[in-house]
Amino acid sequence: GTVTNIGTQAIGTIVRDSAPFYIVGGNGGTLTEWQSTAMAGTVFVHSPYRNGPQMYRMYALEAATVSVYKNGVLEATQEVSAYSYETITGAYTSYVMSFNSTGSILLASWCTDAADHNPIPPASQTIYGSCSTLSAVYAYDYGETVSVT
Repeated sequence: GTVTNIGTQAIGTIVRDSAPFYIVGGNGGTLTEWQSTAMAGTVFVHSPYRNGPQMYRMYALEAATVSVYKNGVLEATQEVSAYSYETITGAYTSYVMSFNSTGSILLASWCTDAADHNPIPPASQTIYGSCSTLSAVYAYDYGETVSVT
């Protein structure tokens, strides 16, 4: 396909096309994937593994109230207007972070030094992937048992 330079875009910019596409952009010395709206959801679970603090950015596709839980305890509640984003920052390394939103959002995390930008997919009852040397499974409901078959 054709590679197109879309120039510098502000956070929250939405790019549309008649055909499916993918965007990778630079952020200092790192590459960052743009998130597809197919990764939008209302329930997410994540556990960051690098030293913090970490940042989570919540981009709302519709107005939303996002409840953020750290190991099952309410950490923050954030109002996010449609087509805008809010960011929370904290010491979240190795904690199970759960996000419950009243509206459809995109969620991403990274360390404050801009390393390890991770678009986070919504939690699901069925997931697919390959395991590296070490893998971890986290349940949305902190302390709940997850069966891997």
